[in-house]
This record gives sequence, structure tokens and C-alpha cells, in this order.
Amino acid sequence: MNLLYHHTFPLLLSLLFVVASCNSQVKTDPSRHNVIQQTPSEADQPKIVGTQGVTSGNITCELLDRDGNLWFSTSGEGIYRFGTRMGVEVGLGKSFANFTSKDGLCNNNTTNIIQDKSGNILIGTNAGICKYDGKNFSKYFEADSLNNLRITALLEDRDGNIWFGAMNKGIYRYDGTNVSNILWQYKHPLSGDKQEKMISDILQDKKGNVWFSSFNRGGVWRHDGKILTHFLPSVDYYKFREDERSQAYSTAETKYVHSPEYITDDMIISMTEDKSGNIWFATRRHGICIYDGTTFLSFKGNEILGKSSPITILEDKKGMIWLGTDEDGVFSYDARLNDEVGQGKTFKNYTTADGLVNNSVRSIIEDKDGNLWFGTRWFGLSRFDGKIFTTFSEYKEE
Repeated sequence: MNLLYHHTFPLLLSLLFVVASCNSQVKTDPSRHNVIQQTPSEADQPKIVGTQGVTSGNITCELLDRDGNLWFSTSGEGIYRFGTRMGVEVGLGKSFANFTSKDGLCNNNTTNIIQDKSGNILIGTNAGICKYDGKNFSKYFEADSLNNLRITALLEDRDGNIWFGAMNKGIYRYDGTNVSNILWQYKHPLSGDKQEKMISDILQDKKGNVWFSSFNRGGVWRHDGKILTHFLPSVDYYKFREDERSQAYSTAETKYVHSPEYITDDMIISMTEDKSGNIWFATRRHGICIYDGTTFLSFKGNEILGKSSPITILEDKKGMIWLGTDEDGVFSYDARLNDEVGQGKTFKNYTTADGLVNNSVRSIIEDKDGNLWFGTRWFGLSRFDGKIFTTFSEYKEE
């Protein structure tokens, strides 16, 4: 029996919130502050420089805005913008601007960054959503109950609704007037009632469905505008302890065989949709899983990844798939080639030996010129132009 669970989406009109600026914020013009003054390095490029004294954490590549600027979120160092607007002031073609709580940012621990239909930059933080209108930062909501949320995922859908995941609180949807909340509790077929502690990613596919992935053993959900469909692994997944409840999985006596009716893992780190409309899931223990609209397929390259845990996925403009891993750098996969897997043409692995700043790649983004940027642990940031890696951060592993 298929483990698809349908729930009617509750339109909870419990609270009315008006988007407004927070009067308690210090109103400054960040475009005139915190430009990182520096002399070009030997590679003639600027670098991200920490200003808050944080010695460990991640840099995450989050947004390519309409003007071609790149935005990066961090663990404790606020946000960075890389582009030409700030570069004129320091005599460089491009440079980094660092925005922190001193400039009005709601919190220096930041997560997702998106640009809404009005052009505002919305930043997920450990203190709710922060809005940047090009001059000032302000809290996105008036209510303290929303401003106290730790944001884990953020998306604006095609209709202008803002969806956001909050730690221990499930998913919220804001339609410009009302806020509703789902997935704060759901029924697990084997574990009973559960609360969704961490929504790791939100995605809207080409058909308009909104997907939510869980890193709290909740699998994924698909919302079609009316019905919420829950996808979990098969009963055998739990029977053979593939969820790591003990060390008894993968023994000779208990071989787990994946069925294409079910997703391969219940802990999903991130998602993306390729040009063909397939949904790619980066899972905790079972590599990449691909949903083609009917079945869940275990990626044929998982044997190449081996024990490398995929963290992030990106399809570039040329149709190349890039997979960032937790320990083994980044893999490129050229789906356009028909050679046998493992023959050296379809897959390539890039690590610190090739110039990547750190082998724990947390995020990938492509800029308007086709360069790839990799955010890593220990505040590492690398750009790959197709030939060489260039480091754009003052990287120091503690």
C-alpha cells in the first residue's frame, strides 16, 4: 500500500498582520556603511572579511538578484552582497558589502535570502524575516510571535504568497494579509503524532506545486493548492532500520530493497527541479533521489558518490548537475553524455586539491556570467569559472 497521506490544507485566518517597518530599528543607509575597504589581493579580487569575530560557521550562497548582485548568508556574520554598486566606492570593479545588526539587520545569524516581486530583499534570520528595501532594514511582521521565529526556509510563490519554515513550528504562509500555519503537527504511520522541528527547504515546481522537505524524519510534502500529500519511505525502510535507529541496518540478514513507489529516505536536506521537471532530493543516508512525477528513482550516480553525503544540488545554464557534499567536495554530472557511469566523462569530482577552499560544500549558486560559487564550512567561498577555483574569503579553519 502506498504511503501517501492526504490532508486538507487548513486556511487558518487566525491573525492579521500588516507588513510594516520596525520603529525600534536604527534607520541607517547601509549603502553608505560597512563597505569592506581593502587592497586587491594577488588574484586581484576582494574577499569576504569577518567583522563580528565569529571563528567558525558557514557561508551560504543564497541569491542572484535582478541587478546581478550575489547575496550570501552566514552563521553569525550577517549578510554579504557582492556586486558593482558597492565597488565604485573602493575603486574596484566589484566588492563585498557586509550588513549586520549595526545596520538594522534583525539578527546576524541568517539563512535563506530571496527577492520578492516588489524588489525587496527578504532575509531569513534567527529573529524572524528581515526586509531590505535598498536603503533600510526592517522587521517584516509587526507581531513579536512571528519576529521571534527562527527561519529555516523561505520562498515566494508565483502568486506572491510568502512561505517560510520556522524551527519547531512547521510551515507558515503569508498572503499579504493573513498568516496560516501547517505541519506544526502531523501523523506519522509508525511514529504517531510528530511535530515538524525543521523544514529544510521549500520549492515550487513548474506545475505550481509547493514542496516542503523535512530534516526531522518527515520526508517531503507536496501542496497542490488544495491537498497536502505526504511522501515517506516504505514500511520496509523502517523494518530494516534504514532510518538509523540502531546499527542493525544493512546486515546480510536484513537487506533493504527500495521500491520506486516510495522516496528513499525520510531526512531530506535540500531539493531542486531540473529542466525536465524532475525533482531532485538530497537525502541524509541514501544519496540522491529523483522524482519524475510518477516514481522515486535512486540516482544512478549514488555509487559514484559512495559515502559522500549530498548537501546541495544545482543545475547550471548548460544543463550540468552539480552536487555539493559534506566531506568530498563537489561533483559535476553531465546528463547530456551517454557514456557508462564511472568512465570519467559523466562525473567529475573537485576538491581542495583542485583549488576548492573546503571540501564541505554547503551551497552552490550560478552568477549571470555562468561562474559557479560554492559556500563551505569555516566561512569558505570559492568561485569556479570552468577552469580554476578562486578563493573569495579570508579562510582559516580553526
